[in-house]
Parts: sequence; structure tokens; C-alpha cells
Amino acid sequence: MARMVARTTLTDVAEGSVLLSLLQTVAEQIAEADVRLAGIRDQFTLEGAAGVDLDERAEEIGIDRLSAVRATGEVTLNRTDTTAAVTIPLGSVIGRTDSAVTYSTLSAVTMNIGISEIIVSVRASVAGIAGNAPSRALNVLSDLPEVITSIVQGEAIGNGRDEETDNQLRARATRYLNSLARCQPVALEYLASSFTASDETRATTATLYELPTERGRCELLIDDGSGLGDHAPKRTGATVTTTLNAIGGLIIGVEAPIVDAITVTDITNLAQSFRLIEGTDYIVFRERGLIHLLEGASVSVGSVLSISGYEIYTGLIAELQREIEGNTGDVTSGYRPAGVSVRVLPAPVQRVNLDLLIVTEDGANVQTVSDNVETAVAAFFSSLSAGSPAYVAKIIDIVMSVNDIKNVTVHRQNTRTLEVDQYPISPRTVLRSGEIRAITSITGA
Repeated sequence: MARMVARTTLTDVAEGSVLLSLLQTVAEQIAEADVRLAGIRDQFTLEGAAGVDLDERAEEIGIDRLSAVRATGEVTLNRTDTTAAVTIPLGSVIGRTDSAVTYSTLSAVTMNIGISEIIVSVRASVAGIAGNAPSRALNVLSDLPEVITSIVQGEAIGNGRDEETDNQLRARATRYLNSLARCQPVALEYLASSFTASDETRATTATLYELPTERGRCELLIDDGSGLGDHAPKRTGATVTTTLNAIGGLIIGVEAPIVDAITVTDITNLAQSFRLIEGTDYIVFRERGLIHLLEGASVSVGSVLSISGYEIYTGLIAELQREIEGNTGDVTSGYRPAGVSVRVLPAPVQRVNLDLLIVTEDGANVQTVSDNVETAVAAFFSSLSAGSPAYVAKIIDIVMSVNDIKNVTVHRQNTRTLEVDQYPISPRTVLRSGEIRAITSITGA
């Protein structure tokens, strides 16, 4: 408008004039063109892109959108007739009355004579949060041996994950760019949150904990949302026997990663064999399966050592540990910096039991609402990383976001005492749902 008045004899720019109306139309078209151009420009940035455009930006830096994950958990199968052994086949099916989703056993297990119950691991038939289930939801004997009489699902299943959202992918892509040095804490946490094991399991939370009393040692605490520390997959490590041809500085390799205890025994003289002492005779690098004999160890050249009595992690923990250690034949692999021990561990689990006293809308299906509340709260706990608290206000906010909820109060289990904020007992610990019960009340009292 200023240019028009300055450069021509047209000066009538009063409100409602023909000239002003024309100028406003032209200005609006210019503004819309600028907005469209800005949108096109933003599609070429992580912050501005969305959907397929964001997938393309992420692929340009080398990462893909994470797919949905099927929920996994544990149930207890019971029987009354224990006079004969019975095998629960791989792929046996368990159902639930509140959903069409089914769950299959992940391995074949045998109930020996005299055993009335056994714990089995199961996986949902569908990927995503549809496979999550509140405690006690898995209760249908769909395809199990006839001697099985009942199912008990003590803990909620909340580790099913939908396909990664735009916000999640954008945040992970940003973490990736910040982690290109690999050895930084953010790089290790990024790796853990992006890594998928061969059995399709994936860590939903990862926290790097640097030991304050030991320089150069840190723990990558992971969880798959279900409380992995309570049921981390492991097996017995192979016994290794070796004859010493040197003492100081000798390194003996065994299977890895080692869970905890390990027994090193001098069996040179079987009649007088004795155990070596960790810290005095040797030290162990559990993440790599290496036993380093120290100077002054209570052995000599020619001694025969037996390494046994240990367990090793398998599955997600072991595969992620190998990814961090890298391949000695590939200089581009690995995330562990020189001189630093990075040990992948399942985060210790602290279970939280709650009663949620809910008031539902008139006409709502009470059972459906209760199940939805329990599932939503279990999913919240499964998202907490090591050291993160669970605030009562946040739990209330999550419950109130469920359809047909009018009010809720959070109580200690089996009491009318209001619950307080929950804090992990240590910065290494994750809070996970134990028994979460949604109890209905007409009055809310």
C-alpha cells in the first residue's frame, strides 16, 4: 500500500475503498505463497517434517521408524491331577474374555509328576498396545492340554508398543545425531532404545548409570516395559578347564555376558582342590567373559583351573552387549570406548501395587472401563526409566483421560489410605506395576 501511494496518483486507501480491497487481496495471495513455500522448506528438516516426509528425512541420516512390538508376559498354569508328567507345547494358546487377542507360549515346558503349577512366557498374537492386558485378563484355556484347569496372570502385561509416532521418531533421530561419537552416554542410550533382538524384543527404557565409586565402569540399565529384571532370560554357562602356562596377566575366556557369581577352582590335585578368591587371585570382566589372573595368585605354572558355576544372559541383553563390544574384525563396529567397561544389565524392578477407586459415567460398562484403566496405568509404569518416580497426580491424570471416568482416588492396596508419590529405592531401579486394581464405587467414598 505504501508503494502504491508513493509511486502512483492513487491515494484512496480508506477502509472499504476499491484500492485497499485490491491491495488486501494481493497481499493475502503473497502471504499464502510464503506459507506454502515455508511448508515445503520445513519438510526437509527433522523439526518440520511429518509422516512420509519425516521417514525420508530419518532415512537420510540412517535410521528407520520402529515397527510395533508384540506384548510379552508370564502366566501361571495350574492343574489338579499331578500323577503324570505333562508337556505344554510351544505355541499353546491362551485367550481372554474381554478381547479377541490371543497369546501363545514361547517355548515347550514340562510339568513333572507332583508339580501342580508352572510359569510360562507368552506373546500376544497382534503387535501394538492392543496386546497389553491388565492383571487377571488372560483367563481362557483356548488350546492347552486338558489337564490344565486354570490360568493365573498375576502381573499386568504392558510392554506392547505401537509403531513409533512422529514425535518419538523425531526425538530419536535427534538423539542419534547427538550420539555420532558413539562413546557418549547419549549414544549408548540411543543404541539400546533402537536395538531389536533376534526374538523381536526391544528395550523401551535405557539409562546409563555411571558407578560413582569406580571410574571407568558403567551400567546400561534396560527394561522392556514388563520388569525384565524379574525374568531376564539366562542359562548355565559352559565349564572351562585350562592348564596354566603363565600366571601374571593371564586372561581366560568363558561364555558371556556373565550374570553374577562365578567359581574358579584349582583342580590340579583333585583330592585337595580349592577355590580362588575374586579380587585377590583374579578379577572378572563379566560383560566380556574374561577372567584376569592377578600377580600373586594362589596358583602356579602347570596348575589346572576349572571355571564353572556361572550363568550367562541370553536374548536381548546378550545381543545388545555384543553390539556394544563390537566385532574385533570390523573397526566401524562397537560403542564401548577404550578403557571403559559398559555392562548391559536388566534394571532392578520395584513393583507398585495400587487400588484405583473410580467413579464411572452413568450407563458405562463398568468392567470395560476398569480394564481400560488398569491397562492405561500399567502402560504408564512400563514407560518409566530407571530412577524415575511415579507421581500420584500423573496417575490420576492418566486415569481421568480414560473414557467414561468421572473421578478417581489412588489408595494403598486393600486400604482406604490415600497413596503417596512412589520413588525407586535407588537410581538404578525401575518402577513397574504389580497388582493394579480398578475398583468401582457409586459414591466415591
